[in-house]
This record gives sequence, C-alpha cells and structure tokens, in this order.
Amino acid sequence: MTFSSVLAPVEVSTQILAPNALVDWHAHLHDEFCLIMDGSPTVGHAGARILTNPGALFLFREGEIHGIWNRGSVTSCVWQLGFRITSEARAEFSALFDRPLEQRLVRLSATRQTLFCEICQKIDCEKNVTDTSNHSAASAWLVIQLVNVMRWLTAQDGQNPAKPTEKIESAVEPKGNLDPQCFDLWQKIHHHAFLPTSAEPMLFGQDPCHDSLRHRFRKAFGVSPQAMLVRLRMNRAKELLRTGNFSVKEIASQLGYARQHEFARAFHKFIGMSPSEWKTKIEGEAG
Repeated sequence: MTFSSVLAPVEVSTQILAPNALVDWHAHLHDEFCLIMDGSPTVGHAGARILTNPGALFLFREGEIHGIWNRGSVTSCVWQLGFRITSEARAEFSALFDRPLEQRLVRLSATRQTLFCEICQKIDCEKNVTDTSNHSAASAWLVIQLVNVMRWLTAQDGQNPAKPTEKIESAVEPKGNLDPQCFDLWQKIHHHAFLPTSAEPMLFGQDPCHDSLRHRFRKAFGVSPQAMLVRLRMNRAKELLRTGNFSVKEIASQLGYARQHEFARAFHKFIGMSPSEWKTKIEGEAG
C-alpha cells in the first residue's frame, strides 16, 4: 500500500489577519492543522473560544466547526494544512484523531514551529507536480507531519518523552525564522509554474518593496524568485520530454513561452543542451 493511497494533502496556506479581522465559524470536508505563528487571535473550537499565543497548533477533524478572530491591534499569522485521510490511516493514528477536540491542542516550541512549517513547504512543493512519485512524496511528508504532531501531543500529556527528529534535510530549507511574505511568494511561484497555457507571465518587481522581499527570499531559499520559477519550469519540461508525446513547441506553450525558440534557449541555458538533444540522450540511456 502506498502513502498516496492512504493520505492526500489538500492545501497548504498562510493567512495574515489584520487587526479585527476574522474567519467566522466554518467547517471543511477534510481534516486541518492550524498553527498560530504570530499574534494572539481567538480560536473557536469545541463550542468555546480560546485566546491563543504563538505556537498553538490545533487539529480540526472533517466537519468540525471552528473559527479565528483577531480581536487585538496586532497582525496575526496563521498556517493551515488541509488533508484527507482514509479510515485505515485514521486507525493507525488513533492516538491523534480519537482524542476529544479540546485535547487536540499542542503548544509548539520555536524549533517545532519551524519544523512544522518546513514540512508544510515540502508537502506543497511535491503535491503541485503532476507526477506519481511526487504525489507519493507529498503523502510521505504528510505521514511525518502526523507522526510528529502525535508525538508532540503525547509528550505534552507526559505519556511519552520521545521526541521527533527535529533536523530534517531540505533542498529548500529556510535559515532562521520563516518569513510569511517569502513563503507566500514561494507558493505563488510553485503554483504559477504549472498553470495552463493561457496563464499570464508572472511579473516580479511590481511591488515597491520587491527588492527587500527578493533579498529575503534569496537568503531564505538560496535562489532568486525568478531563478526558482525557471528551475521549476525546466524540471517540468524534462518530465514532459521524458514521459509524454509532446513536441517541443507544445511543451513551450504549456510552460507559458510565447515562442518555441525562447523556451529552447532557456532550456539550453539551464540544462546545457537543446530539448531535442536532451530527449535523445535520455531515450538512449533508457534503451
């Protein structure tokens, strides 16, 4: 049985709540983790409203009503991870899912908050690539997330002193505290890289504060926003060349290039050979 047949990430998102903003009572058709990163919003769950602090992590099961109210004068940042889970997997994580809702609140240290968000990033990156192996990888990271939260909860209860591994290697591991604006841009880049052919080009630098954001982004991920977008497009191009029956012109169109030669030039610059040469090389190695 593969992870992808048991667990399915739905969405990774961040919300920046302005003072007095709210996300009123609502429910989802999937389970959801909700992590308070900044501020002290009021979170509604189990029919009650709780004033939170940074590091409060909630688990809301499918259909459970919850809400967030940012009553204070400070902006709040909330990370959310939605996912679906089969009854078989739910039984495997019964120590987590069978708890009463009011007992599914864990207080995370700064280190654990960072780890939780890093894994969310990995999940979001993998799930947006249309390849079976990437879907399995996203589900595998979700398993790690569930294991960590279950251990954190039981350790908080004093039932199990075991700690999850808090150093996980990452190809895009941020340095220091996570920047919500950087992650928001990171998400937009990953989503834009796989938009249909009618998508408008992604424009960088329109925000007057873009230079500051670009600097922070490069510091966090080791590459500029534009370089990350190009890398994602080229990796997608290699996947289409290797597994599909698409012409170079069709791939260029799918990746948002108006002209085939612009795509071919970008591919050659990134890979070191033309798309046709790379496809021939890969086919030769496979044969």
